[in-house]
Amino acid sequence: MSWPSHPLWRASLALPAAIFGAAARARRRLYADGYFEKTRWPFPIFCVGNLTVGGSGKTPVTLWLTERLKAAGRRPVILSRGHGRRGGPVYVPNQGEALPGAALLGDEPRLLAARLPGVPVSIDADRSAAAGRAWAAGTVDCAVMDDGHQHERLHRDRSLLCMDARTAHGVFVAGRPTPLLPAGPWREKPAAGARADGWVFTRAERLSGAERAALRSAGLPGAVPTFFADYVLSFYEGRTGRPVPAAEWNGASVLALTGVADPAGFEAGLERLGARVRGLRFADHHVFSRKERARATDEAGRDRRRLIVTEKDWQRLPPDFPAVVARLDLKWDGEDPWDSVIASALR
Repeated sequence: MSWPSHPLWRASLALPAAIFGAAARARRRLYADGYFEKTRWPFPIFCVGNLTVGGSGKTPVTLWLTERLKAAGRRPVILSRGHGRRGGPVYVPNQGEALPGAALLGDEPRLLAARLPGVPVSIDADRSAAAGRAWAAGTVDCAVMDDGHQHERLHRDRSLLCMDARTAHGVFVAGRPTPLLPAGPWREKPAAGARADGWVFTRAERLSGAERAALRSAGLPGAVPTFFADYVLSFYEGRTGRPVPAAEWNGASVLALTGVADPAGFEAGLERLGARVRGLRFADHHVFSRKERARATDEAGRDRRRLIVTEKDWQRLPPDFPAVVARLDLKWDGEDPWDSVIASALR
């Protein structure tokens, strides 16, 4: 995702960005002062959010947190907005039934449901209403709200704020600007991190040890714990589910078909495994047409490249599409947020 870099373009967007920021601050103040009511449900709610548009690692953190809650004997539900989908609210029990497609669920909720069998997913732009449907079902005792840092209507018990580690280093160490929408990718200024209970810096493998140390000591807003998570890719054949060893990418020619917020980050991850990557990029949540799918398979065949997609993109592709799927997981560098942030809300 690109943002205006020419000074004239940025200047022309300064006023809309200022209005956007002022409106967001006013709304938060109305909730904080009690003019707008926050909804509380009788179970703990954990928020995974960010301050920028896309590419911050919310989905893998949501996966990790939900898996940890299950391992602790809890019965979580995922609350999601479902970007890029069509239709009204949806509640997916996820008890072994066939999952609806991404057009109804959204690609990220469908990915979460597929990776977390047995965990319900409640999809609604109004996350409070989504929580209410889960509570009415009578099968949950906690919730993970994906992409909820700006969703003031629903009370949350703990909040994790995700940010790409390279972005965080640029802002908190190097002092780079943070232009608000529509002039830049920021939904809120970094000071909004003071509302969180912990910072999670993702893609931390892209930082050197010295850069990580500088970020740890940078004096972040909120004076809350900080956590670093590396991205770990694994692979499987989309049509068969057969695992594909990561070693196969060393020296391989690859065509990466993507419709994600940060295609360059995905391509860089493949290059770190030794792949020679060509990217075929589309917008985040893009629904690939038959013509676009044919273009990808034709280019891969003509140039003798292996076709690869992200697991998020796979949710928007037909099950017979001839591609390898890249699955993303987290590897924590040191402590994870469970003991110091999450566990106390479950007592």
